[in-house]
Amino acid sequence: MTDKYNYGRNKEKMVAKSLTKKGANVTLSPGSKGAADVTAKFKNKKWLVQVKSSKVGKPKSPNSKDLGRLKSSATKSKATPVIAKVEGNKVTYTSARNNRKLKP
Repeated sequence: MTDKYNYGRNKEKMVAKSLTKKGANVTLSPGSKGAADVTAKFKNKKWLVQVKSSKVGKPKSPNSKDLGRLKSSATKSKATPVIAKVEGNKVTYTSARNNRKLKP
């Protein structure tokens, strides 16, 4: 596995841990191949989360193809499509549909 993959995977684990602390039942997608990196199930909501991080500068937004896959998967599974941007140890959650900030 490449260093870049491991860096991203570690950030996905960080997001998963953060969501678990907020009371979610969390699953990491195997090998980061799906539309979402993390699935978080709360008492009354479900999130499909695409994690974005960068070693240098701000994390980029997902490209339109990945965004479309995330929204489509979320619709099928009655979930909210969420972009989690990781900067250092700080995570911000945004709706992939309307760009509004979300709180877990």
